Amino acid sequence: MNKTIYLLALPILLLTASCASLRQRDDTTQLNQVFQIPKHQDLFAYAKKGGVKTKTLLHPAKAALYQKHDTLYVEFLAETLQPTDADPNTLDQADSLAIFFLHYNPTLKKIEEKSPWFRYQTTGLDVDLFTLPFKYRFKTADQPGQLEDKLNVGIHFGGRYDLGRYRTVYFRRNHRSEISTFSLGLGGFFCVGPARVDPFSTLGRLQDEYYGLGLNYGLATTLSVGGFSAGLALGLEQLADRNRHLWIYQHKPWLGVTFGLNLN
Repeated sequence: MNKTIYLLALPILLLTASCASLRQRDDTTQLNQVFQIPKHQDLFAYAKKGGVKTKTLLHPAKAALYQKHDTLYVEFLAETLQPTDADPNTLDQADSLAIFFLHYNPTLKKIEEKSPWFRYQTTGLDVDLFTLPFKYRFKTADQPGQLEDKLNVGIHFGGRYDLGRYRTVYFRRNHRSEISTFSLGLGGFFCVGPARVDPFSTLGRLQDEYYGLGLNYGLATTLSVGGFSAGLALGLEQLADRNRHLWIYQHKPWLGVTFGLNLN
């Protein structure tokens, strides 16, 4: 009984401990924070003598991103830029006070043109609710593998990598911004669901058939696009009643597919 209570309380304790540093997934779309900027990207700034100058980022750096009037602005953190060099075409610490942007007002050769994607990324903690519509139990105690389609509901918690992309779409004399994001997560999970107990799963030692409470835990990976996430889970299950010592799947691994709802 004490072990069951511990398994139920563990995800709550982990969630409570991690809430202070959770990063909202919407932040990747809404910007207005500091991101890691990958290298080999061009940015624009106004020159002192007028006109616009182009600078290339040769090394990853951190920058604050914000958007005004469908234009993305970039302000780099000086300590993350490379030391000043003699190349006027590259970004370094001498440019730390400059405000860069992506909108460069090209002379359109077509009715519609799109700027190259500007990439930015971040990492953080992730908490998702998910459903597990089916699971595959591996061969156990000389019984063949079994596919179960009973719905499980649980919570996933772990690390997440977010990649955002931003570009400007020009149409005649107007322009608008496009933002796309996706996330990749890896962590632990806890879920509950019905566990079938019958002669098959007890090797004939129990003739009754019923569904008991199954407590599941393990590792899961998730891929998120917008507000939807899906992934794979590898877990163990514990039957939470007196027949658990007869159940052949007690603490045995299974593989399942998850579909989630992003909480952050």
